[in-house]
Amino acid sequence: MSAQIDDLIAMRDVESLLDILEDADDWMLQLDAAEGLVKLGERGGLDFLLSALQSDSDEVQEYAKDILNDPAVRQKRDDMDAEIKRRHADKVKGARVRVQKGRKVYIYKSLFLPLGEILGESVDGEAMDIPALDDVGLEGWEVVNFIPKRGALLVSNADQHFTGAYFILRKEITADDITELDTK
Repeated sequence: MSAQIDDLIAMRDVESLLDILEDADDWMLQLDAAEGLVKLGERGGLDFLLSALQSDSDEVQEYAKDILNDPAVRQKRDDMDAEIKRRHADKVKGARVRVQKGRKVYIYKSLFLPLGEILGESVDGEAMDIPALDDVGLEGWEVVNFIPKRGALLVSNADQHFTGAYFILRKEITADDITELDTK
C-alpha cells in the first residue's frame, strides 16, 4: 500500500479515498484505496474489492484476494457483516410488531427466467402459461416488475437479443406467515 493511502487512512479521510476509488487510472491504487476504506469501516470499499474478484484480469483478481485475505481486512469484513445482520434483526423485530398491529409488511426476491420458459412453444404470440411464475404466485408472490436481459444468441452475431428476464417479486407478510421473516 502506498504512503499516500496510509496517510489518508491515518487522517480518516474517507472522502479522498472515495475519490481515488472512483477516479484513479491505476487499478492497484484503486484497490489500495478500497482496502483503506474497509479499514475505516466503509462498506463501499468492501463492495469494490468483492466486485474486483469478478474482473477479467487475473492480476486484479489476485490482488483483491490478497487484500481480502489480510487478517485486518477479514476482521473488518466480519464486523461489517455482523452489523448488517444486527440491523436486519432489528428491522425484522419491527416488522413483526407492524404485522401484529395489522400493518403491511412486504418481502422481495428476484427470479430469472430464460426466454424459453417465458414464451414456451408459442411463436405466434398465443397466450402461454408460465409455470415458474404460477408456482411463485401460488406461494403468495406477486410480480411487481421485470428487467429484460439481453445477450448474443450466436457467437458470431454481435446483435443483442432478449434472452430472458429477471422478475421482481413481492409478498405481503401476514400474521399467518410471519415465520417467513425468520428466514430473511
